[in-house]
Amino acid sequence: MLSAPSQLLLRNQEVFNSGRWLLVNPTDSHIASELASADIQVFHQYFDVYQQSLHSSNPDKHTFSAYFSSDCEFDGVVIYMPKSKEQLKMLIANMVSCLKPSGHLMLVGENKGGIKGGAKLLTAVGETVNKVDSARHCALFVAQLEKKVTAFDVTNWEKYLDVEVAGLTYKICSLPGVFNHGAVDVGTRLLLENLPDLANGRVLDFGCGAGVIGCYLALKNPSNTVVMTDVSALAVHCAKRSSDLNQVNTEVVASNGLDKVTGKFSSVVTNPPFHTGIQTDYSVTESFIQGVNQYLGRPGSLFLVANRFLRYSDLLEKRFKVVELVEQTSKFSLYHCNRAS
Repeated sequence: MLSAPSQLLLRNQEVFNSGRWLLVNPTDSHIASELASADIQVFHQYFDVYQQSLHSSNPDKHTFSAYFSSDCEFDGVVIYMPKSKEQLKMLIANMVSCLKPSGHLMLVGENKGGIKGGAKLLTAVGETVNKVDSARHCALFVAQLEKKVTAFDVTNWEKYLDVEVAGLTYKICSLPGVFNHGAVDVGTRLLLENLPDLANGRVLDFGCGAGVIGCYLALKNPSNTVVMTDVSALAVHCAKRSSDLNQVNTEVVASNGLDKVTGKFSSVVTNPPFHTGIQTDYSVTESFIQGVNQYLGRPGSLFLVANRFLRYSDLLEKRFKVVELVEQTSKFSLYHCNRAS
């Protein structure tokens, strides 16, 4: 079943029957096939929906990247409201550079996701912002391109952070929409400050975000091979830039969970995600815990930090021979797990 924002788009599908359109970060993998009669391209910043979309409609319609670059101009663009307003600002700046003169930029999303506040940001495109429709606790807004457009440059949106943690100082690149944009979160700091020296080998940073953990691992022990993975194209972009800034050799992989991860690892280190869009979602981490054993060599260990209220200890004990609570604060728990035999 389509999400409520996509259902609202279908209520107004006649809009897409004229001209060339771009959908940005749809929450459904098959909205493009539902609008099959229209001339539609789809831009994804999240690998899970992108991967699913390749099986539900023409793969040539879909692009996965941190930002959209095209020589083709669109008559209209529809952005699905992201969780972060800073990410929406960046998307608007990116999308107006893809619009024809007098093209239309639309924003769709749930009321509880802040769509009304997001619609105010469309004034960056044109003075007048109109509500096209509202239903299913969602709204659809539109603005017509009236203002001068400058070419989009993603580096104008990159933020650089000097990280000081566990005796190391290094640089991180971050973009709006990446986890804890522009800062090191308390859980990651707890993990790194209590992380022992890891055995030489391949090390995986799962849910790498901007690369705070992965770059630390590569700098701490340059003989290790560090692999970083994330579902977000924005995170993949930043993790690569962070690796370049620190002159460390890492491999950064876009992946839905562990599905694009290959080979065995001596250690896996993670501050895993538990949010998807505006909804709280534990399924990614739960699937990770259930499947990570097959990626660990013998001996192999997992270091996982999580909000204390997330009861992952029971899941970990079902999958690992030894589960140790290394450190705990009022907000976070750090676990060390040895690979089950």
